[in-house]
Amino acid sequence: MAGPNRDFARLLRIQRAMKALRERDLADARNRSASAGRALEDLERMVAEGSTVARLFPDLLAGHMQDTLSEKAAADRQVRESGDRVVKENRKLEVIEERYHQQRRSDENRAEEAERSEVLDQRVAGLLSASSKFGRIR
Repeated sequence: MAGPNRDFARLLRIQRAMKALRERDLADARNRSASAGRALEDLERMVAEGSTVARLFPDLLAGHMQDTLSEKAAADRQVRESGDRVVKENRKLEVIEERYHQQRRSDENRAEEAERSEVLDQRVAGLLSASSKFGRIR
């Protein structure tokens, strides 16, 4: 009986680790998206203010802006994908936790039934033993 519970416990630890890994990936993607967003804001502000760099190197600035837009799009896509993975890992974890708890309840019920059966067996054995003693007295 300890085997299945141990297996579910091990599976729970693994699934929790997978969920944490997916959450870390999501946080990383969110950070990269936010960083790219801030870089874009800085570049747009440079263009709007007509900074010296924007006037002297418009092609360089446009190329950098395009690269930053691509980075942001890739990071946003990863945020969506990572978010989907986190949701899937949460669902898996919920299913495994529910099965683990069902298994534990089942094991506990079996243990209680075995204990009740043992108590009944002891009572019956005691009664049989007592009745055999009465039979010898006659």
